[in-house]
Amino acid sequence: MTKQWCAEQAWAWYNEQPWIRGWCGYPSNCVNRIAMWQEHNHRAVAEQIAYEFALAQKTGYNAVRAVLQFEVWYHQHDSFMANLEEYFTLADKYGIKVMLVLGNDCCVPRALYQPPKFGEQPIDWGYHSGIRRGPHAGGHTEMGYLPIDDAEYTDAHYRMVDEIAAKYAKDPRLQVWNIWNEIGNSRRGMTSVPHMEKYFEIVRSHDPIQPLTAECWLYDDERMPYNPAELRALELSDVISFHCYWPLDRTVQIIENLRETYGRPLLCTEWLHRIGNQGVEEIFPLFYLEKVGCYNWGLMQGFSQTYEPHGCFMEQIADPNYHGTAQLHLWQHDLYRFNGLPYIASEIACIQKFAALADVRWAKQHPENA
Repeated sequence: MTKQWCAEQAWAWYNEQPWIRGWCGYPSNCVNRIAMWQEHNHRAVAEQIAYEFALAQKTGYNAVRAVLQFEVWYHQHDSFMANLEEYFTLADKYGIKVMLVLGNDCCVPRALYQPPKFGEQPIDWGYHSGIRRGPHAGGHTEMGYLPIDDAEYTDAHYRMVDEIAAKYAKDPRLQVWNIWNEIGNSRRGMTSVPHMEKYFEIVRSHDPIQPLTAECWLYDDERMPYNPAELRALELSDVISFHCYWPLDRTVQIIENLRETYGRPLLCTEWLHRIGNQGVEEIFPLFYLEKVGCYNWGLMQGFSQTYEPHGCFMEQIADPNYHGTAQLHLWQHDLYRFNGLPYIASEIACIQKFAALADVRWAKQHPENA
């Protein structure tokens, strides 16, 4: 289909999928996406990816959401494409379907942007994402910068998307195209919307067998998306994806509102925020019950340190008199420790329980595939 799927087509695709449950993030030994996709230290990275895919399979997961990095494709094209293919091969080996993220508005102001330096990547220990002044540090007031903003790189971004879409549009190992992550974030407003629209157009030109989506992530008091950029993203999407780091009651409202408004299958492409009172044992059973596809942030504690809190919590952490609702003693994201043991064993048991129930449900509904 070279046009947006109708709701009936989206549901037909969705109902042929086992319940989608997985994770987002980087291998434990990678602080960022350059470390993940570059030539340097690739063998060690690939070995860690394989280890984590095996761990995810044991956990009961069947999907992963991977964010690409334009600069690596641009400067190390051939090895990047080879590494991407190896990623798909490893995922398939362990029964993991891949969601690829092509564009991303989660970025820092131009004054803080660092052109890529390949090789060993610096790590700021004790900071979410492993970057002291990263997108989640808090306190930024200027618009985030992306290389696609510069005319000399715009067409190259489109070529990257075109090449990857041409290669994987008919590949069943790729489950979903995540066209743009958090459109309008980092104070970018509508800046990336024309590029997002172009990405949708390019991928659809290859008649993909997979659905396309770009998520909402901001909500008003009624738990409805309101940012014009994300409303455009939802308008273009085949299946509706959303980010949700809220507690159970708000998560229920968001699911209900999106389902009633758009009438399409739902994928929660980022969740799990223990500090903000959103935990595995409350949210994962909800996603199972509602058959909402879901990808929590972070499988294993790693160099990117997404178990650490966002920078906006640093004042509370330093305040000896803080008595608010944030659970500052807990990890924010991630399920496993560096050594492969669970952070909280009952969370893993919960995931395994409901993943197994989903597989039983799937087998009853699709005996021909059991």
